[in-house]
Amino acid sequence: MEKIKIILVDDELTSRNTIKKYLENNDSYEIAADFVNGKTALEWLRKNKIDMILCDMQMPGINGVELMRNVHIIDEYLPVIVISGYDDFNYVRGSLINGAANYLLKHELSKEKLLSVLDQVREKYRIVPAGGDTYRKKGYCISDEKDFSAEKIKKLYEEGKIDFSCQNIVPIAISPDYKIHAGTHPAEYKRDICKAIIDMLGQILGDKYPYIIYLTKKNHIILLLSFIEERSMLMMVNLQSNFVGRLQRQIVRMLDITVTIVNGEIHGDIGKAVTEGNNMEMLLSDKLYLGGNKIISYAIAKKVTYYNGELPENLWKQFAFELNSHMENCMDTIYEMLDYMEKKRFTWERVYQGCREILKLFWKRGLLSEENWQDLSAEMKEYEEYEQFRRVILEVLYKYIHIDKIERKKQYSGQVSQVIEYVRQNIAEDISLEKCAELAGCSYTYLSREFKKETGMRFVEFLNRQRVDKAKSLLIRKDFSMKEIVELSGFRNYNYFFKVFKEIEGVTPSEFTAKK
Repeated sequence: MEKIKIILVDDELTSRNTIKKYLENNDSYEIAADFVNGKTALEWLRKNKIDMILCDMQMPGINGVELMRNVHIIDEYLPVIVISGYDDFNYVRGSLINGAANYLLKHELSKEKLLSVLDQVREKYRIVPAGGDTYRKKGYCISDEKDFSAEKIKKLYEEGKIDFSCQNIVPIAISPDYKIHAGTHPAEYKRDICKAIIDMLGQILGDKYPYIIYLTKKNHIILLLSFIEERSMLMMVNLQSNFVGRLQRQIVRMLDITVTIVNGEIHGDIGKAVTEGNNMEMLLSDKLYLGGNKIISYAIAKKVTYYNGELPENLWKQFAFELNSHMENCMDTIYEMLDYMEKKRFTWERVYQGCREILKLFWKRGLLSEENWQDLSAEMKEYEEYEQFRRVILEVLYKYIHIDKIERKKQYSGQVSQVIEYVRQNIAEDISLEKCAELAGCSYTYLSREFKKETGMRFVEFLNRQRVDKAKSLLIRKDFSMKEIVELSGFRNYNYFFKVFKEIEGVTPSEFTAKK
């Protein structure tokens, strides 16, 4: 009779010998190899097939968590049982989230306890040793796209490798709403979350209903669930609804994240179920604009129509000009760019490219280091929702404006800084020296004198320069009428605007536009 093969990884000789003694002459389990460290265990695993791993959490070199991650790169669904000296719920929960199938506490270790945990994992993962291969009878997992096909699934069933009926099948797509934080390794984080959810699926479904899990390249889970023993369509629909609701609540409670789930229809044909499952993943990409944290019915869901264009060149020119001129108006331009992408429904690739280029301009301006830009670019690759892109751009923008304000406060007195900020934020409004003096809490003669002393310009000269800068940023756009430019820049009329513009720039607005 074939035995379930286990390898043991523990740097303590006494612990290894104790476990080997407990399993000596056992009819179901055997220790195929034991190792003192994770490195040699990984080298052995790359050349050999086994059914389970028992590993200590605290080891020199590669610890238990690192070993689990590396093991699951070699064999994504190989069960790992953690041996720990820590009797702490958070520690145990962390181990499970990182991919552990179960755990043993060293101070509670006995032959009965060891066999009980091994039996639980064997049953949970439906491990059947067959020529060295491991199969999950009622919970088969697929990670290769080419294996998620009706033909491959039927073949596995006909060969007796999986217990899955190709009737009364409902596809369900599960997409965790990942929370990508600074310092998080996105790929590992997503993989760990998926493993935890797959574990939950096994706990909820147990032996009652056969199921197949397909873990996609985008870290979505496509579940094919078979209600082979049910005959009532109403009963199947209710079972599906109850299962999805329970899974959603458990993910929120255990993983502290929300989840987006697409409910499919019940099919009598495996081919239709697989096709619908693949289509569901395309529907999940609409989280980009529709957001997450919802349960969607595939039958009534409408696909978002995407736009594969680019941000207008004139918007880029305006933003670059405002950024180089230290203009707070660049905030309005950023908002316009972000709103444009959202309104047009840019594809994910175009959103990523646009946001990356915006951050690149901040880097070129010296507001981000090259390392920060590269890190944020890598982080954005893992985003699925538009609000995530929007948030990271605005965080950098607010940081830039905050730094600019601090620099002004260092350079000018409190009253003059306050007036400069007011002018920049209200450039299109009716601004006077008297109004600014009232705002600063001083007389206009005092403000006039101090303003000239600190900035080297009279107040009206400074105001006109700010308004001309605003006009230049709008002229660069080339999609505003001259009347709109005059009004948005805060000038009283076109003649005065023309006069001031030429005095400051040495050219007329039309000549400036022609040069640009």
